[in-house]
Amino acid sequence: MTIVTHTFNPSVDITYTVPDFHLGDVHRPTETIKNAGGKGINVSKVLAQLGADLHAYAYLGGANGRWIAGQLDRLDIPVSAVTIEGETRQCLAINDGQRQTEVLEKGPVISQVAQANYIDQLKSHVHPEVMTMSGSSPQFEGATALEHLREVLSTAQAQYTILDTRADDLKLALESGLPIHCIKPNEDEFAQLVGEHPDSEKNFYQLMKTHTLLKKIDVFLTLGARGAIIKLDNHIYRATVPTIQAVNAVGSGDSTVAGIAYGKTHFKQQPERLIRHALACGMSNAMQKETGRIDPAQVEHFATQIQVEMV
Repeated sequence: MTIVTHTFNPSVDITYTVPDFHLGDVHRPTETIKNAGGKGINVSKVLAQLGADLHAYAYLGGANGRWIAGQLDRLDIPVSAVTIEGETRQCLAINDGQRQTEVLEKGPVISQVAQANYIDQLKSHVHPEVMTMSGSSPQFEGATALEHLREVLSTAQAQYTILDTRADDLKLALESGLPIHCIKPNEDEFAQLVGEHPDSEKNFYQLMKTHTLLKKIDVFLTLGARGAIIKLDNHIYRATVPTIQAVNAVGSGDSTVAGIAYGKTHFKQQPERLIRHALACGMSNAMQKETGRIDPAQVEHFATQIQVEMV
């Protein structure tokens, strides 16, 4: 298996479009979009659209879990869905055209039995070329999120691992010496990791090369419309992206993670092509209403417009 993805806390994502949204008022959305979500699910969907050889892992429970499993089956995404006793969460977003308000459920408690089943199933897909672990963690009975992550990493023995989660969990994983090879923080998450807000691009470069948590790993720092700063194989790259009219930026980071994973298996000796393709995946997702959706032809087009320079 080339790529394995993990979603420990998937969700049914519901987005309401509500122009002139006001707290305390009664609203009727002009549009409702329902997606199988969770960051790792989004990664899986994009990888499938790219034609990658992948296998997805997720904890799923209740009616919401069955609905997500059905959506993944409809998309021909192979998945090992470990059944849990609780109900897979829902996450709600209200978009008024300018701002988005989100209500994110915490998620169920994962029993020790479900955790053991997850690890047992994972033994069928050891030594993948790339493994992604994305999103928040639920509560684990008898274990911390870090202990669960360590068990997953130890079992899978992946050649290259990408971790994309909240800054505090990311920092804890890196401080614990887990075999993480790549992270994809945004600017705020980067600042939380290093304990400061760099005041120049040169400071970003320096921190990526010298900071204890970052100096031995690949870092894809996404800066939104300003592009990205990337450390890949200990080389620093600056990427600039063309201006687009984003429709929905939610899931763009997950799409970029999918692009990195795909690039590590298809563009191994072509770092600049990998970077352009990964960022183009994020841009294409931002042009779609649904999260975790890209247009492969659009990805190829955007990739030709992204400028990447080694610094």
